[in-house]
Amino acid sequence: MSKLLTISVAAYNVEKYLEQTLSSLFDDRFIDDIEVLIIDDGSKDNTKEIALKYHALAPDTFKYVSKENGGHGSTINKGIELASGKYFRVIDGDDWVDTDNFYEYIQKLKSADADMVLTGHIKVCGDSREPVNIIKQMETDKVYSWSDNMEMELVTLHMLTVRTALLQDNNVHITERCFYVDIEYIIWSIFLSGSFVYWNLPVYMYRVGNATQSINKRNMLKNVEMQKTVSLNLAVLYEQFKASGKLTNNKEAVIFRRIAGSIGATVRTYLLLDNAAEAKDKIKGYERRLKEISPYIFDKLNKKLFFKAVRLADYSLIPIGMMLYRLWCKRYE
Repeated sequence: MSKLLTISVAAYNVEKYLEQTLSSLFDDRFIDDIEVLIIDDGSKDNTKEIALKYHALAPDTFKYVSKENGGHGSTINKGIELASGKYFRVIDGDDWVDTDNFYEYIQKLKSADADMVLTGHIKVCGDSREPVNIIKQMETDKVYSWSDNMEMELVTLHMLTVRTALLQDNNVHITERCFYVDIEYIIWSIFLSGSFVYWNLPVYMYRVGNATQSINKRNMLKNVEMQKTVSLNLAVLYEQFKASGKLTNNKEAVIFRRIAGSIGATVRTYLLLDNAAEAKDKIKGYERRLKEISPYIFDKLNKKLFFKAVRLADYSLIPIGMMLYRLWCKRYE
């Protein structure tokens, strides 16, 4: 029996969280509508045992997939490859869903035919629950095309459901052995979609504040070369999309914002280096490579105050930028 939705669960050493993830999806109201691919990315803990427990409970729904470690992107790639559902969604193995809202989401998905479905999410930090609704200028339940008069500020992984055939038929492949690659998946989904709908329904429970997360400031500095690789790959993708002639104004605006955010994050991470001369050298080299890949992106970024300041007087204000950014980061530690 074909499924309505494939959920690809990125699972690497998540024994502490995976029970909550899978139990939130184990519900008789929708269990026959979903396929849950638990992609074990070479875990060394009890991830496998927890996954197999749910496979035993509902083998037509929960599928355990073991693979060598290849990073978050590799789990998405494997999920896309194996997906049989009409729609595809990614859930990280340390996150979960609001089961009641997920049931409502599945009921709505049964009658959906848009290429992309966007929903809300909840940011979870300890006992704190903060609803996050990034979409502010779109009507709920209205199906949009990219040529419509609308404004979409941002798309994140936690909001995104996409038609599986779009990913499979276009051989979407995400960079492996890197963090921060969810943006590649997001901009591919935006680029390939022709229609989309927004539902004001918080489905995804996004856990933050984990010291091992790639977005943790210390980890970002340790992994800055991965940030650099992914952000430059995004620039390459942008040029490919533009050359296709299929990059509409609305798509371009949303995709560019995500790419600009990734590039800005890479530059800011270099500002965390201890040595100002090294930071300047790294940023100049990074920006030089960016300009080689996409002169358009490089020039367009110059309209943003942050990049203007970084580039001012041949990057001579970088020591001041380092000091200010460190002060800003301390406010959120």
